[in-house]
Amino acid sequence: MPRLLGKHADGTMVVAIGGTCVTIAPGAVDATGRCATDTNDLHVSLGSTAAVEPRFLATDEVLPDGLLSTDQIAAALAWEVGFVAELSAAEAELYLRYRPNTGDPYPDPSLIEAPDRPFSLGGLLAQGAAPTTAEPADAEAEPTLVVQLCASMIYVDDLADPQLIVDAADDLIDRVSYAATVEQFYPALAHAVAAGALPATTVELAGGFTEEPILDFLGRLVTELDRRRPWPDPALVSIDPRQWPSLGASTPIGWVDITITDLEWAVKAPFADVAEDDQPLLVLRMRDGQLVALVGEPEPYPTRFLVLLPDLAGQLPAGDVVDYLARYAGLRVESDGLAQALAEVAVS
Repeated sequence: MPRLLGKHADGTMVVAIGGTCVTIAPGAVDATGRCATDTNDLHVSLGSTAAVEPRFLATDEVLPDGLLSTDQIAAALAWEVGFVAELSAAEAELYLRYRPNTGDPYPDPSLIEAPDRPFSLGGLLAQGAAPTTAEPADAEAEPTLVVQLCASMIYVDDLADPQLIVDAADDLIDRVSYAATVEQFYPALAHAVAAGALPATTVELAGGFTEEPILDFLGRLVTELDRRRPWPDPALVSIDPRQWPSLGASTPIGWVDITITDLEWAVKAPFADVAEDDQPLLVLRMRDGQLVALVGEPEPYPTRFLVLLPDLAGQLPAGDVVDYLARYAGLRVESDGLAQALAEVAVS
């Protein structure tokens, strides 16, 4: 079932259908509440691009009944199939691993090894396992990561800025902006530098920079990453929830209001599947060994998560943990009105 992914300030709706989104302008909805746009004229794009649009407000709501017809939904999925068909085998696998499950199966199920639960990154990372050093599965896997990194250059003014190299190395090592680890990025970047050539589409996605300054930047980044060896673990690593003492032996320090899919992306780790009435639980380890847990409301799409510390001696001050989550995951942990938040999430 498609979901309402968000809205723009002018009332334009963005509907998520699998990995795509359909943009519906206010004037395109008729008096019966149905989208009147012909299937051939639908504005379909990747769902991942919607959130970066100016003044986009994420909502994640159930789609109004009848807004899109089955033919319109099928047209969006057909666009997605066409998009995936243009990718390399490794890129297609990566895309399908990220693909949100809105209840609209990918039309070619043979390409998907195992479906994730709704809006989960569960297929991307092994629950309870720390990232391991790994080379790309094959040569085709390398361009994907190079393109991902270079697409971020749209936010950069000067690739020659020395501080940019330091910041980029920090970002890859800390695993802040990308799901892949520095161990996965490094061989992809080194391969491009050694070949003296960039994968297709890199330049057009790199915010106006040409191949020469991009390769120079990548070369300096590879040198900086070499200088930083051995690399530490990412800033946050998911661990087996069974290592958590118990929810009853936990100290709440605050909460975050965020959708489960955004939270999984922020910490680069999935919640394990839970029974319908259970609360989703994710346990993370910080670099100094401190454990922190995130537990959500007992509903399919929780939007509030308590932040917990073990009720044991030797824990970091709550403020230090809050600052750490803000720095490395961009999470804004609230603490005012904690008693009410506890009642809403109802940890037991």
